[in-house]
Amino acid sequence: MTQAFQSPGFAALAGDRAVETRLVDERWQAVAWDLGTGRRRVVTDRPEGVHLSEIEPDGDAIWWFDADGAGEGRWWREPFAGGAGGEALRGVPRGRAYGVAFDRTGGLAAVVVGVDGGSHCYLGPPAGEAQLIGSAPGYLSLADLSPDGRLLALGGRPDGDDAVVLLPADARGAGPLRLTGHRRRRLWPIEFNPLAVLEPELLVVVEEDERYTVATWRAGAGLTGYPGLSFDSQISAGWYRGPRGVLIQHERAGRSRLLLADLVPPAGRGPRTPGPARQGPVGRRPAEQGPSEQGPSGQAPPVREISTPGGTIHDLSCAPDGTLHCVWSRESTPPRPLVLRPGTEEAPDPEADRSDTSRSRRWTPRPYGRIHSFVSTPAGHGPWPTLFLVHGGPATHDRDSYDPRVNALVDQGYAVVRTNYRGSTGYGARWQHEYGHRVGLAQIEDLAAVRAELVADGTALAERTGLCGFSWGGYLTLLALGAQPELWSLGMAAQPIADYPAAYRTTTPALRELDRQLFGGTPDEVPERYRAADPRAYVHQVRSPVLLVASRTDERCPPGQVAGYAADLRRLAVPHELLWVDGGHYSRRTADHRSVLAAMVRFAGHAWPAPLPRSPRGVRPEAPADPMEGGEPP
Repeated sequence: MTQAFQSPGFAALAGDRAVETRLVDERWQAVAWDLGTGRRRVVTDRPEGVHLSEIEPDGDAIWWFDADGAGEGRWWREPFAGGAGGEALRGVPRGRAYGVAFDRTGGLAAVVVGVDGGSHCYLGPPAGEAQLIGSAPGYLSLADLSPDGRLLALGGRPDGDDAVVLLPADARGAGPLRLTGHRRRRLWPIEFNPLAVLEPELLVVVEEDERYTVATWRAGAGLTGYPGLSFDSQISAGWYRGPRGVLIQHERAGRSRLLLADLVPPAGRGPRTPGPARQGPVGRRPAEQGPSEQGPSGQAPPVREISTPGGTIHDLSCAPDGTLHCVWSRESTPPRPLVLRPGTEEAPDPEADRSDTSRSRRWTPRPYGRIHSFVSTPAGHGPWPTLFLVHGGPATHDRDSYDPRVNALVDQGYAVVRTNYRGSTGYGARWQHEYGHRVGLAQIEDLAAVRAELVADGTALAERTGLCGFSWGGYLTLLALGAQPELWSLGMAAQPIADYPAAYRTTTPALRELDRQLFGGTPDEVPERYRAADPRAYVHQVRSPVLLVASRTDERCPPGQVAGYAADLRRLAVPHELLWVDGGHYSRRTADHRSVLAAMVRFAGHAWPAPLPRSPRGVRPEAPADPMEGGEPP
């Protein structure tokens, strides 16, 4: 049985029980894991696979979300040891999964589902009748349910009026409390302190003054920031053992690091909103970055870095005994489980530190900062035909992590470039947000700047540079082909945005909210911005061969707008191929990903005919079962 993995979810009150989402016969399924015996039981056998699973705090039952190709479905529940299951909460309508949470004992469960463009929050006992306790238009995700089951934390647009919504579980009581954000102050709710039973305490990440700061919220104290835990680029956080312990994952320039801290209240001060010193310029070396050196009282904050082998931590969970279970990789090492025991000071696995000399990091200087790229080349000397593998998101970034798509393309004789253009995470707030609503245009300017440098230094063949992208990366591919036709001689776009106004009208509520944030409004409110960023507005300038990959059940980048773009290419007699695939926006079947990659290799070979020499590259690491592992996230 071929398997891959994500980090497990542990039962808080039964440390020997966990649930995993693993690849089982090339489909993701929910798996119950008995740590005491080591036995794993496959819970689900869904043809389309399962991407979301949870375990109740007492370990009695497994929850999993049964979604169709469009992402809509219901939560189901089954005893941990097996047996008859059923609906996890009765009375909850079919919809999109926007979150699930339990109280301290598991006696109450909450879910948020997206139905008809709104977010609806339900609460009830597992397997019992659920009560609707609140609804809101648009997209709200469920962060957590307080240990006493009386308060829910939801997250909306981080810079909006509903950045954090604290919703009482008693629908007849007081209305929700909102913590508002704005363009220079963004908020993300994380989780409630599991040990703060009498007075709920919510962990929050605040982005302000170009810093990312750990904060907490309590009803009597409001929002309190911890300037000693302030970082220049994105972090995630969670409570870690003890009443004040916090685990922080810091992402910087394509690499991850883990830190443990104790929350020390600001000495001699009342509650305050985080607002520490401004960061330095984008592009400083990761070693120069970190939390503030002084705590609020002038003393060094109690922060300790956990030893890791570098690279990227893709997924992370904490067992009740404090052991950290990670999914880790680096460019030369496929994703694999990594178990860390803070305090034991175990040395990193030396095998994990091996590097591949055919890979390099590049920093391309521009007036607004330095563009960071990962460049992988075949053995020997360039220039090579070069493909930019453009990441999606845009709120993500390429990392020092294994991507089998890179290996497959390099083995065909191509240099592969992964560029973290403006809008990418991992390089600070300014790099992510400040490009003046020039959606798409700023990003393809960055791709063009890196291309020019690689052509000038002899890495890339000027007449054979192309673009390949998935989702938002596919969008940038199509935009660049039309807006910069003289630069790119090939484009391959899978599940792309090809007509931005049309995609906005038919995509999911969560993505419409993201688009409003990116553009500063809707297509009706700022039509000129959408028009400037629309690939279809430039289709008459496309000169190069185009491969389009789309799914008729794609809810994020709907098929109609891709078909319309393909019709334009046909009318303009541009060489192209439209490949229809199953599985929606992100198939849960690994065979689908392999077939798309094979189609891209074939199409590139036809567009750029031989000779493309295949130089021996020595022993290659074995790829994981999922060719998207280490690439685009679902």
